[in-house]
Amino acid sequence: MCASLQRRSADGGPTDAGFVALLALLAGLVLVRFGVGYATGVFRSATGLLRVPALVTLAYSAVALAGLGAVSAAFAAGRDEWLDGDELTQAALAAIPLVVVAVHVTFGRLDVGVSALPVVRSGGYLVAVGGLTFGYARVADLDVATNPPTDDGWLVTALAVAVVTASAALVTVGASLSGWPDAPFAAFRYGTAPSVSSLLLTTVVPVTVTAAGTALLFNGAVQAALRRHRSAAAAVGVVTLLAFGVDWAIAAVPIALSSVLDPVAAPIRWLVVLVAALVAVAVVLAVSVAYGRLWDERGTVSRDRSPLVAAGAGAALGALVAAVGFALVGPDPGPATLGYAVAVGVAALAYERVRSIWAPALVYAAHGVTTQLVPYYVPSDAAGAVVVSVLSALS
Repeated sequence: MCASLQRRSADGGPTDAGFVALLALLAGLVLVRFGVGYATGVFRSATGLLRVPALVTLAYSAVALAGLGAVSAAFAAGRDEWLDGDELTQAALAAIPLVVVAVHVTFGRLDVGVSALPVVRSGGYLVAVGGLTFGYARVADLDVATNPPTDDGWLVTALAVAVVTASAALVTVGASLSGWPDAPFAAFRYGTAPSVSSLLLTTVVPVTVTAAGTALLFNGAVQAALRRHRSAAAAVGVVTLLAFGVDWAIAAVPIALSSVLDPVAAPIRWLVVLVAALVAVAVVLAVSVAYGRLWDERGTVSRDRSPLVAAGAGAALGALVAAVGFALVGPDPGPATLGYAVAVGVAALAYERVRSIWAPALVYAAHGVTTQLVPYYVPSDAAGAVVVSVLSALS
């Protein structure tokens, strides 16, 4: 089976078996997204259980240990002398009780009153998507690039994070100053900004964990597989369009069918929505693969030096389709579409340059955290009129 997935088709693109494997991977993602959504609803009904101090301590201790492991791996990258396997195991066993005690004492001192739900939800997503990714990698004989970036890779990653952070912030602030309708920013516009501890525990941690899962699947698995059959530019463009399109399809299908399926019994309604989402994702995959083939066949720009153009074209096409699609099904995502399109494009570019999932994971995390944090500081709608008046007077 591995050999069949590695063979190229007549046009140089993925074989039928390779396409089916990609489709199965994305179908698994749809099931995970729907499953996490359902589980979140169930967990919310058990909010009391998820606020038990012992459970909260264990959940965030697991995240803290994972973070320490990531920092250790990043520090060890490129160094000849570091802890061997036995020493790492001993250090981990020694760190576990210390971290658990430290988290418990910290929560007691801060009295933040957090729930374990954000960690359970994002952690469940990461575990499920990680299982899909490494299962696909085993079948397709891929090596998932989980190693930390090199020194140059960190510079590229930092630049990508800065670009996406600035883009997300400008999109959010610009939407407010231009008087964009209340949705989708009004839900995030609070009177006061959250405390640092609350922001870290309820936003930064779960967003970063979720971002790692997204980077694993789309960049570590899909982009690496596409790179076998397509140029760097085409692979970047395809994964940009695919990541954006799949996310849009999963979000849009339930909205589009909600009014039609309201009278239908819940089990049948969920089954129809699930099947429709799977069909939509299959269409997105087919369109994305065709986009990559067209990009390479046309050869209008250098296949070796145009990943930026390919990512931009893929992001623009995805944003256009999403904007039109959301306009047809109801809610208007507005500038948020542009911000996410930039994020997926930059993530694909960063992965192609760095060849490590750390780069796109940090890019996705920066976009998610910025999108949720900046609206706390967005001026009121009235500020837009003031700015316009001042600029008019100066011109």
